Amino acid sequence: MRLSRTLLVVTAWVMTLSVGSVASANPFVKDVPGAVSQPTQAEKMVVDGVIIETSTLVSSKDVATLKAHFRALFARRGLYLAEETAEMKLKLGDQVTGLDPERLISYTVILQPSGKNATTLIVSSAELARRQQKAAPAFAPIYPGSGPVTSTQLEWMKSMSYATTATPAEVRAFYREKLSAQGYAPGPDDAFIKGAERIALTVAPGVTERTVLLIHELGVAE
Repeated sequence: MRLSRTLLVVTAWVMTLSVGSVASANPFVKDVPGAVSQPTQAEKMVVDGVIIETSTLVSSKDVATLKAHFRALFARRGLYLAEETAEMKLKLGDQVTGLDPERLISYTVILQPSGKNATTLIVSSAELARRQQKAAPAFAPIYPGSGPVTSTQLEWMKSMSYATTATPAEVRAFYREKLSAQGYAPGPDDAFIKGAERIALTVAPGVTERTVLLIHELGVAE
């Protein structure tokens, strides 16, 4: 049994970018070791047609201790531990993903160190069986010959993610040409700006292929 690696990658990216407020039905935000805050209410978002609920809280335990706790807890609850996601290295912290094979609900915990004796936990659940077929429309071109696109959509932000064998330099040159033709001006940190719109480009490193992520934000200052 395999989960969508691209979906999990972009979900992790979105979790680190958008954490908000709204009580969570996720059972894994309860009884967290060393919890020093209550979990936030669940914020809902759509990632590649899948509704994801996310809550956050803070623990005094370190990342390694919390990772071991959630791996053991997921196993006791009968979840399938997605070992193929172990190769997914986050820029900050670590993550654990498990799948309920009967209800097709995936659970992901992202663990981010946040100061001395503090770890922020981003706990999300995704009902894969209720995946909506209609994907968010593409807001930027796709590098030719690339893999399928995973999309997300919030009220103020959209994202696109896909795998490609092109080099980072080729991807950046492609978007400089295509987005400039659409009226976007190149900005710092691989960003492209047009009025109150901003498209941020990220190319994740890889050996034979790499993941391209584009985030489109509305209401940003020029």
